[in-house]
Amino acid sequence: MPIVKKLASKIFRIGTLVIASVILMTASSIGLLRFFNPPFTSFMIWESNFFEKEVNYNWTPIRDMGENITLAVVATEDSNFCDHLGVDIKEIYRVIRRGEKRGASTITQQLAKNIFLWSGRSWPRKFTELYFTFLLEIIIPKRRILEIYLNVVETGHLTFGVNQSSEKHYKKLSHTLTKDQAVRIALTLPNPKIRDPKKLKSYLVQRVSSLKKDMKILKKDDRSNCFL
Repeated sequence: MPIVKKLASKIFRIGTLVIASVILMTASSIGLLRFFNPPFTSFMIWESNFFEKEVNYNWTPIRDMGENITLAVVATEDSNFCDHLGVDIKEIYRVIRRGEKRGASTITQQLAKNIFLWSGRSWPRKFTELYFTFLLEIIIPKRRILEIYLNVVETGHLTFGVNQSSEKHYKKLSHTLTKDQAVRIALTLPNPKIRDPKKLKSYLVQRVSSLKKDMKILKKDDRSNCFL
């Protein structure tokens, strides 16, 4: 029995050390993101087949992106961005109650997936995503989270960042986008490889006007104070 207790104690100490090491390493990597721009993400690696194909990715500070695109993305992707700690319980409940097919992932959850993880719907991947999501929210300010997301989000085939999408589709930098153009780019983000902001399907075009109103409300009621 003493041998069993010693073995169990040793396994517990090793397990605790491994867990502490993992937390320290992941927290440190996220801490670096608070001050340094990521040179690449896991999605870029997978999409480019380990960079065998060229990736269109250039960093643009959020102050240079323009108000329209930042408001459009938040209004479209995560209207409660400033109010939650990475997981939007209200949105999850609303999606379940209405029986909608689309998910309720927040911008922070999508960022965690884009930078650290891979595509998929397995439970291990989802739990890992939540772990990174909470670390991002705890360590990095909201404005910085949004800045990273707007730069690394996939916006087309081997294209990442809303500014790259703006240049590709409208031949202009994102800070010069009109509200209509900004909303159209934001509406492509769930399926950027098959959606073109200038050729949206009718059901998406119908959302443009309402989302422009949402942008106005978002700014007016100070729900945008964490990133503007």
